[in-house]
Amino acid sequence: MKPETENWLEIAENDLKIAVLCFKNNFHSKTIEHCHSCLEKLLKGIITEQTDSQPPKVHDLLKLVSQTLIANINEDIKRLFDDLNDLYLSTRYPDDYKEIEKIARGKSQDILNKTKEIFKWLQKQIV
Repeated sequence: MKPETENWLEIAENDLKIAVLCFKNNFHSKTIEHCHSCLEKLLKGIITEQTDSQPPKVHDLLKLVSQTLIANINEDIKRLFDDLNDLYLSTRYPDDYKEIEKIARGKSQDILNKTKEIFKWLQKQIV
């Protein structure tokens, strides 16, 4: 594995750990933000490992996964990536923080659980 890929993976793993800590401490919008961030960095690690170029400086999970050589992305994963893209922007740039936190509170546990599953699956795609 390339050293650059290892860097992306370490950062992604740390973001997942932070997402878990945020959830345990009822920081629901931050849980979602770090779920997105860990998957983004993992995808960038996959792109780094599979190509000779740097991953793009974008946050769109669907765009990033389309640049990997992973052929079998199922619709559930695509839906989660789409939801995370929308929620990520809302949590980073909230017009109404209380409303965003209310929405995040209702979705953060499910998103965290799915993120953990997808994270494990994506890690296996690297080797």
